[in-house]
Amino acid sequence: MVNITSRQWRWLLLVAILCLATATRVHDLDLRSLWEDEGWTLVLAEGPSLSDVARRMAYDQHPPLYFMIFRLWEDVTGSSEFSLRYLSVLTGIVGVAGMYQLGKTAFNTSIGLLAMLLLALWDHHIDLSQDARHYSQLATLIILSTWFYFRLITPNQTRHHLRVNSALYLLLSSALLYSHYLGGFVLICHAIHMLLFVRPLAHLRWCLFVFISVCLSFLPWLPIVIRQNQVRWETPLYYLNSLPNNHNTYLMVRDALLGKQYALFGFFIIWGLFVVFTQSAWRTRWITLLFLMWGIGYIAMTYYLNSIPNRQFLTIRNFIVVTPALLMMMAIGLNALPLRLKSLMIAVIVVLSLTTIDTQQLKPPWREVFQNVTNYHSPNEPVLMDIWVGDFPGRYYVEQQMGSSTPWLSLRETRDDYRAQFLPVLKGYLADYEAFWLVYWRSITVDEIEYAEIFKQLGFQRTASFVVDHVGNHIYSYRYDRRPKETLATYQAENGAVIELHHASVTNDPPAVQLLLSTPQSIDIDYSLSVVLISEDGQVVWNQDQPPITPTSQWQPEQLFYDIHRLHLPDSLPKGRYRVAIKLYYYLEPNRPLKTCTLKQIECEWFIIGEFIH
Repeated sequence: MVNITSRQWRWLLLVAILCLATATRVHDLDLRSLWEDEGWTLVLAEGPSLSDVARRMAYDQHPPLYFMIFRLWEDVTGSSEFSLRYLSVLTGIVGVAGMYQLGKTAFNTSIGLLAMLLLALWDHHIDLSQDARHYSQLATLIILSTWFYFRLITPNQTRHHLRVNSALYLLLSSALLYSHYLGGFVLICHAIHMLLFVRPLAHLRWCLFVFISVCLSFLPWLPIVIRQNQVRWETPLYYLNSLPNNHNTYLMVRDALLGKQYALFGFFIIWGLFVVFTQSAWRTRWITLLFLMWGIGYIAMTYYLNSIPNRQFLTIRNFIVVTPALLMMMAIGLNALPLRLKSLMIAVIVVLSLTTIDTQQLKPPWREVFQNVTNYHSPNEPVLMDIWVGDFPGRYYVEQQMGSSTPWLSLRETRDDYRAQFLPVLKGYLADYEAFWLVYWRSITVDEIEYAEIFKQLGFQRTASFVVDHVGNHIYSYRYDRRPKETLATYQAENGAVIELHHASVTNDPPAVQLLLSTPQSIDIDYSLSVVLISEDGQVVWNQDQPPITPTSQWQPEQLFYDIHRLHLPDSLPKGRYRVAIKLYYYLEPNRPLKTCTLKQIECEWFIIGEFIH
């Protein structure tokens, strides 16, 4: 059996667990899209200076420290999903390392290593360490503050050590309060525990002085906290994400705190408490009482406050506050098992943790939703968003996928800003555009929404539709175009099927052809479209074939359909000026294209829609 008291083996285990923690947090870091709160983080962290971020946070519900750090981080690392989330990964890894120091200081090296291992593998902590939010930082500062709390209250330490421990407890605890207000609960537990157990009285007075200094450090922000709570309860638009006190909610809480194997981990906690309070020394008992008070107190406080009408704040992620306390008590119980059984249980925990996921936040697939728009979007076409606070990550994906100059509009924000003038403002905004996109996620269809009539008044018709499923709910991406007054050409088959071309344009950068098509009658066949380049001497030098975005068999009579063909030109194509033409055909009969007629009923093999300079 490995002797973990050996310095060499202890360092080897520490490095191995830290590598494990890194791997579990980096794995699939950018697999899921940014969700609403992560998009809100980006909005809050905007601004040319840190003071701008702090002022913006005064109108939010959280303190500013994380968002100021996030701003600096984004400036250095960029704005990819991976880099935005990696800040939380790093703070999560620091928390795992701090868990060892906390367990070692409070109990012994063995418990410290076990607590560290549990946090490295714990799905709730891993999930929040992959989130561009402040919960990973909250957990880490809770752990580090509690570690230095135990160092601070240790009697008979040298004056130098007392000063260092006092300064670090003050710094870490102040940072905790400026990171998340729920960290204050853990500090209250420190204060109660301090009053009950720290002796002699001279040392208690010093510890109270340090604690009061922590409180005073937060005093400048206190008026803002009061104002934030007034905003929260008076205008709770962004804060309506709390869960009710019911059975399903606490099943999710149980899985986050104890995992799917809750009976096993619950046994470790109970067994550890039994051993501590029946067989351990007095020091171990009063130290354990802090973790017990911390765990039970937070759960009880959450249940009580969440039952008060209009004051709910229960979310699964907020329970990260209590996770370090519960894992420390699990580590105590695991360490109290007989050696062989403990080794077996450690192996079981590692295997189960690496092969199963107990809890993970379900994030809407905003990246995929906006990619549907990006695939067919043209420069300067505005993207409208009516997806409630999904427009926070939405604006990120618009700028990342389509470019920072792409115009976008949050219909939710426009409603809030203009209220009774919302529809006139929207009408004025769209008046200058010939086409736009709408990303839509509401409980009613888009045709029932209040601005559907505005679209009709301006002559817009829906010309393309894409849908992404999110746990049984559909998130739509619609394209709207104004219907042209004329028909440029018609394509007619022997069976009488007619397709009308209403608009065609060619762009050089990027090379693409955009079309607006319709049919006066139903079509049973899925036709393909061929784009050809014709040289100045009349020779067809290149062609590209593909079906329209919406298959022609799905077209409804008189409805307008948008189509775009991005031209993938070969490198061998000579430089020069080319005419661009299109034809329509049935893929089983490629040599028998539909008869092409211009508006003047002149038949032609190809209908020339424009020129392209290569």
